[in-house]
Amino acid sequence: MSRVEAKGSKPWWWKPLWIAVLLTTIASGVVGYFLLHAPLERVMGGLALTFLCIGIGYYIRVRPSMKVNRALYIALGALGTWFIVFFGGAFIILTTGLPPPTAYLGPLGGFIIFFIAPYIIGAFIGDWIGRRRNYRLPLSP
Repeated sequence: MSRVEAKGSKPWWWKPLWIAVLLTTIASGVVGYFLLHAPLERVMGGLALTFLCIGIGYYIRVRPSMKVNRALYIALGALGTWFIVFFGGAFIILTTGLPPPTAYLGPLGGFIIFFIAPYIIGAFIGDWIGRRRNYRLPLSP
């Protein structure tokens, strides 16, 4: 098998990678059920969710589209910003001993600051970054 591929074709390790991912997932389900004695419904649910995520990842790589890439940039921007605000705010509250925003903004104000605003701001940031990169994912052909 040649290691030099034509432009636009998949690298030599592409098919073995996905086969290894699927076999590893199945093996982890078998180990979870037989060796760790996890309930069968929990193992099957975990395998189904894992196969769903693998399928989404495979679809993103095999059938790239501008709409899917834009949705990914927006989603990753929103989740990334929420992660920074939520855990950064929790870190500041725990280290300084300050009361949480719900103490002086009320439950609705704290909900907006920690759950609504980061998603909206992050979605705009993700879309802006995606636009600058022409909605091309990293390591895309």
